[in-house]
Amino acid sequence: MFTKRAFTIKEQISQLQDRGLNISNFELAEKYLSNISYYRLGEYWYVMQEDKANHIFKPNSQFKDVISLYNFDADLRVLLFSVIEKIEISLRTKLIYHLSHEIDPWWFQDFNLFQNNMALVKTLSNLQEILERTKDVTNV
Repeated sequence: MFTKRAFTIKEQISQLQDRGLNISNFELAEKYLSNISYYRLGEYWYVMQEDKANHIFKPNSQFKDVISLYNFDADLRVLLFSVIEKIEISLRTKLIYHLSHEIDPWWFQDFNLFQNNMALVKTLSNLQEILERTKDVTNV
């Protein structure tokens, strides 16, 4: 089916070096490749390749720059999801507040408000299961 064999971390590093990627800290490269897959990091070194068909790197391409791009992307993702979470929570809060005051506090059980009754039944069933499992001793 496939003819490619699995490469060890050392073989991966050697292949990258043979293709022109400068790896100045072999131990650090081993650490990163052991924790972040070769193909995941490949998304970040792809732009550094001058011959993408043969995976040949542009002159002066550095592994440390690949890691810098990877870390920047990870940090950016954390920041963006933090902001997206705040927007989502705010939007949900406003929606719930509006519907609870304009329609009914139990609007989420009103089949007339939803297009997909089966989805609502499933949601209400899941909600019921959660309520039955809860250890809270409140009147629901």
